[in-house]
Order: sequence, then C-alpha cells, then structure tokens
Amino acid sequence: MANLSQQKRQRMLKFLKKLREVHKKDDDVLVALGEIESELNAKKYGLVWEQHEEAVDVKMHTHIPVFTEVSEREITTIPNKAYNFLLEGDNLHSLCLLEKTHKNRIDLIYIDPPYNTGTKDFVYDDTYVDANDGFSHSKWLSFMARRLIKAQELLSKDGIIVISIGYQEVNNLMVLCQELFSNKQVICLTVQTSGGKPNGGFTFVHEYLVFVTSTDFQPKPMSFTGGIERSPFEGLTLSTFDKTTRPNQTYPIFVDKNTMRIIGVGKSLTERIADGTYLGNMRDFHFDYDEAPEGTAALWPISSKGVECVWRLISSRLMHDWEKGYIKVSKNKSKANPNEYSIQYLPDGVIKKIESGELEVIGHEDGMPTLLFGKNKTVGSEIPTIWTEKDFYTTKGSSHVREIFGDKRFPYPKPLEYIIEILRATTKPNSIVLDFFAGSGTTGEAVIELNIMDEGKRSFILCTDNQNNICKHITYPRLKTVITGKREDGSSYSDGLSANLKYYHTDFVSKDEEFLSEALMEHIAEMIQLEHGVKLDDRKYIMVLDNNKIDELAKNWNKYPDIKALYVSKNVLFTTKQNKLFKNVEIHIIPDYYFNFELKEAGEIW
Repeated sequence: MANLSQQKRQRMLKFLKKLREVHKKDDDVLVALGEIESELNAKKYGLVWEQHEEAVDVKMHTHIPVFTEVSEREITTIPNKAYNFLLEGDNLHSLCLLEKTHKNRIDLIYIDPPYNTGTKDFVYDDTYVDANDGFSHSKWLSFMARRLIKAQELLSKDGIIVISIGYQEVNNLMVLCQELFSNKQVICLTVQTSGGKPNGGFTFVHEYLVFVTSTDFQPKPMSFTGGIERSPFEGLTLSTFDKTTRPNQTYPIFVDKNTMRIIGVGKSLTERIADGTYLGNMRDFHFDYDEAPEGTAALWPISSKGVECVWRLISSRLMHDWEKGYIKVSKNKSKANPNEYSIQYLPDGVIKKIESGELEVIGHEDGMPTLLFGKNKTVGSEIPTIWTEKDFYTTKGSSHVREIFGDKRFPYPKPLEYIIEILRATTKPNSIVLDFFAGSGTTGEAVIELNIMDEGKRSFILCTDNQNNICKHITYPRLKTVITGKREDGSSYSDGLSANLKYYHTDFVSKDEEFLSEALMEHIAEMIQLEHGVKLDDRKYIMVLDNNKIDELAKNWNKYPDIKALYVSKNVLFTTKQNKLFKNVEIHIIPDYYFNFELKEAGEIW
C-alpha cells in the first residue's frame, strides 16, 4: 500500500525546489525555504514535541557556569576520607560542570524529577506549569531531554539510570529514554506507594520506576528478592488448595506438649472416606482438635489468616522428613490460627543442597531431630516488576523526615528503605552515585546508610536548586543532621553517621570578562576537589599553580610528612631534585578540560 504522507511530502519538496529557482537571489526567502524543508524531512515516527528554550540555556550564551565552595557548610566526621558533594543551583548548570569532572564515571544516576501533575510541582523558566498549559508536556520533555542528554555523557560503561515518575509522564519518559539510550534496555516497574489517592474516579496507589540498564544487566540481590541470610525452613501450609481438592493432604499432626516432638499423624480425609469413618461431603468435613491423644496437641492445616487449607506433604512423607530432621516445630504466633504449634518443612531444593554439601549442617536442635544450619542465602537477584512492600509507602518517608526535622517541612519524600534497595540492586561498594533532582536528600542518606551496612565506600553527588529555599532549608540540614547526629536546634537526633560533605553553589563568569582565564582559575580548586573527592587543605592535598609555590614546597618539605597528593598546573616545571623529592607522592596535572573549550572560544588560547 502507498505511503500517502510520504507522497504528500515529496510533492511539497518538489514545489520548494521550484520556489528556490524563482527566489534564488533572495537570501531571506532561501533561509525560510530551508527551514521548511528541514521540518518536512524531520523525524516522522517516535516522540516529537515542541522545542522550548530555558533561561538557564540563555544564560550560558553569555556566561560560563562555575562552582563556588561555601566553606562554612563543610562537614567532616572522618578526616582523610573521600568527600561527598551537595551542589546548589540549576541542575543543568551543574551537569555541564560535571561533564568536565565526571565524564564516563558515574555508576548510578537516580532521579525523582517533577511529575508534571499540573498542581505546582513543575517549574519551567521560573513559572509553574499548570494543567491549562497547552504545552505542558512539550515543556516537560524539553526540560528532561536536555538533562538526560547531559546525564548520558556521565555514565560509566555499565552505568545505570533509575527514574521515579508518575502516570502523567511515564509513557513519554519511556519513549524518550528508548530514543536517547537506544543501545540499552528501558524497563518500567510499578511500585505501590500508598493506600490510595482518589483522582478523577480512580484511586491511585502506585507510581513507577524506569530503569535504563545494559542489556546484560545483572542486579545485586535486594533484601526482598533473594541473596539474604534466612532460615531454609518454610511454612508447611499450602493455601492454594483445600480439603476438597487435596483430601490426601488433609490430616492432623500430633505434637507432644512437653517435648514439642511430632509423635504421629491422624488419618487423612482420603483415608477416612476410603475406610468409611467419614461418609459426609468433603466440604463439610470438620477439623476435630479433640482427636489428639492425651498429652498432645492436634494441628490441622490452617493458614496464618485462619483459613482452612492443606499440608504441603502427605502424611507418610511428613513422618519420613521428621526423622531426617527436615521438619521444624515451633510455638504458633498467629492469633488468627487456632493451632498451638507451627510446622515448617524443607523444600526439595534445600534438601538437594544438604545432600550435595552446598548447605552446611552444623547439628540438631536440642532434643529434636531437626537440623541446624550454617549461613544460608536465598537464591534469586532478579528485580521484580511490581513492588508492594509497605516500607516503600510514601508515609514511611514522611515520618522519617518528620523525625529528622521535628516538623513537616517537606511533603512526600521518598522512603529511605526504598532508595537503599535501589542502591543495593544497582551499585558496587565503590560506586559513584548522582542525584540531580535531590529534593530532601534521601539519596545521600541512603548511600551513607548502605555503606555502613556492607562496609562500602560509595560516594554521592547531589544537585538541587534553592527554589523555596529547599537546599538551604531542607537538603543540607537533613544531611547535616544525619551525619552529625545533631538537629538544627542543637537537640540530639542520633549518634551520627560517618561521612564528609562539601557544599558548592553554581556561580557565573561573564564571557566578556577582561581577564577570563584568571577569573576561571579562581574556581579551579572546586573542580579538583569535586573530581578527586578530596579537600585541598595545603597540608595533605596541595594545589600548585606556579613555580614559586613548588619551590617553597620543596624548601619546606620536612614540614609535610603526611602529604598525599599534588595537583599541579601543566605550566609548572619540576627540577631534577624536586622530581626525586616528590617521587612517593601522587602527582596530578590539572587538566585542560576544565575550561579549555571556553578559553578557546574566547580566543585566550589556541
């Protein structure tokens, strides 16, 4: 069949060719015709939207973004260890600078961008985008695409992006990511976040997580998916069947009340029907607890919710496994279940591990045949596409932040446990994590907490603007409170967490600055610290910009016994004696890529 749209475009392009001949001496018309032709030849399948320019883009036409450290907000609780960074300012400016220090170095980017709900959650060019804005979706896409393109440059070889998003833009985000990251897989997960939020006749109980990963992605085990230490015993009840469908698995188990040992079993419903001791309908069969021999308790297959079901094993297999030590008896803790005791069993897969020696048996329970085991980890590390854990409900995040601040200053923060699980699945112990929609700072706290859990050395970079004073009033105070253990009012919150933090804000240098190279040089220290995660203290980590500095350093070398690294301008030349003096010290040449492009553009270097 003919492609009618294509035929129409071809007719229009032929007509443009004729118009060019007619107006070949009119430059303005030729430029206009060229723009029309570009639009006609533009992509015709995929995500298409109106392009918008932001003020932050316009600013960079005339100014160069730089970082300025706010030294009084530095937090150091573990001297000589790596620093994390909080970057205050528009995240587009921060991303442009991170391209210079962290290109291909970020292992995980987690972001929680505006969901574009139309209820003052998305600001574009200093104006809230409301539900009546006819360009709300294209503004959001322009906003996100610009930042994701920058983020793409920061990812390491196997770097991962994880994005929290609501239903309003999830479809657009999926298509956008599929276009931008064509060599990766883009997977959308559903996460239950609340008990329900009515909207337009529907109750919303979830939002989404979009994962952008390599096609051979192998996640690490999460606490609710596998790979964690746990008992290999599982509940013996099978609630998917009942006495009418599995009558041979419907029988009483008799447990001695003094020893908690299984002394035997009663007849199954199948056996009772076969020998004529039960003549009624299977559905009407009554679980009789009075059948128990004296001194014992009868246990019937009842689920933890109090519903009649069946045992997973037939009675002969149960007694065989009891003698082998594959059955465990314990006190029942379920109030809905009338049984006095609870029965657990070992699945066939666990028994195979025991027989092969993969699962270590270290003995028996006291007075019981039940086996005792060494460390046992659950299998499976794949990430489920639906998360329903209550620890991930938004209320968890709200109560945690309220506990930190003592008030409700930030609505709907992500729960700490939620972000920890994302980090657990996607990072290594030494990963660099970036969040350029940092909000309340949950990602930073999660990185610190996970490092404590697994003795990791992950570091984080958080970017947030200071709209509504969020960075100074929420993000920074939260991080300071959890790291130092002290709230803003001086009250005690906790024992504190081991971490270091530096605080930068984005600043600008005019491209028309008369002494541009000198103006940019004033912000080189921030770039060095950011790239290497250190503090230039002029003791252990020293920046050297001229020969006078290196000569002075060499002259007083005995005063620097703990020196770790030198960060040296390429214009500094070491003497033979200095080379020998510094041979055991890390030496880093300050790279051209910090501001080389900007200086070339201004004509200050060639």
